[in-house]
Amino acid sequence: MSSILPFAHRIDRHRFVQLVLLSLCLSLALIRVGAAPITGPNRIEVFTVGPKEVTVPAAARLGLPPGTELQVYRVDGIKRIQTNLSRDLPNDPENSKRIVLQRIQQLPTSERVDLQHSAVGLAKAVQYGVDRYPAIVFDGKLAIYGVTHLREALHRYQQ
Repeated sequence: MSSILPFAHRIDRHRFVQLVLLSLCLSLALIRVGAAPITGPNRIEVFTVGPKEVTVPAAARLGLPPGTELQVYRVDGIKRIQTNLSRDLPNDPENSKRIVLQRIQQLPTSERVDLQHSAVGLAKAVQYGVDRYPAIVFDGKLAIYGVTHLREALHRYQQ
């Protein structure tokens, strides 16, 4: 007597049907995951000011796909450096100008880099229409305001 169940002699029919259904469900789940992978944003830009720092864990801990660009801009960096440059200036405009130029030339490289980075961030914030901080912008299209932890913003983005 032939049977359509090839291993019928080793396991009972009920157990075989369970295994077939389990295999089918797993196959469908894998096809579903393969067909619609969860993708994150390609670029995340964080815009923050002084006391409103945003917590930014490492990209790997956020579960971002490899290659996701992550930038943090402190848009008040220009104001902070400007405050330092104008500290204790004399009332004479010509003398003040000379002192400020001298201070700019003596800025450490790290502060120059921070200044440039802040300027780029400020320009991007204006380009995106960001009007308050903190703001987290995904792919230059969607901004989430007021969130101070990138993980929370990413969760809102994915919903």
